Amino acid sequence: MQTPPDSDPTADAKLARQVEQGNDLAFRTLMERHLQPLRSFLALRAPVPDLIDEVAHDAFVFAYQNLGDFTHGSMQPWLRSIAHNLLRDRLKAYARETVKHARYSEMVRWEMALESADKPVSAESDHLANCIEKLRHHQRTILDLRYEAQLSSEEIAQRTGRSTLAVRTLLMRVRQQLRQCIESQLQQTTA
Repeated sequence: MQTPPDSDPTADAKLARQVEQGNDLAFRTLMERHLQPLRSFLALRAPVPDLIDEVAHDAFVFAYQNLGDFTHGSMQPWLRSIAHNLLRDRLKAYARETVKHARYSEMVRWEMALESADKPVSAESDHLANCIEKLRHHQRTILDLRYEAQLSSEEIAQRTGRSTLAVRTLLMRVRQQLRQCIESQLQQTTA
């Protein structure tokens, strides 16, 4: 008795070799066999439904371009591995974008505070301007590179000859120093 094509473990490898020889219909057959199971696999892992179809599509494109790497057995584990890696990369990119947006928001707040330092609008902005003037030259330089030139910590590190960790640490300390300075001046004005 012959096994059905869907359960034949050598069928995927045969179809893959046919695709490599230029038979696009064989790839369509592979897609029909594996698209729904791959989508189900992704549906359990993707936090956003839109990612399911995107990652499945990208997994098939990658598989098509790299069919020479697939040698035997069912294609499903190979496709799942590709999709898993693509999904992980997308989620990492999303996390990086989220951090960039948060940094951008912080930068906008700083720019608004710096602009308002020239035009005193509130006690806080006056205090911020005074506190910035009290910073050492290298601290103001790092702030300017970060918030005026909009450089990343890595770019600032390259320009200043510091390590990225040192730049991030310095920025954190300067922000803490400014916060403490502003709070101290606010307490003095209310006392």
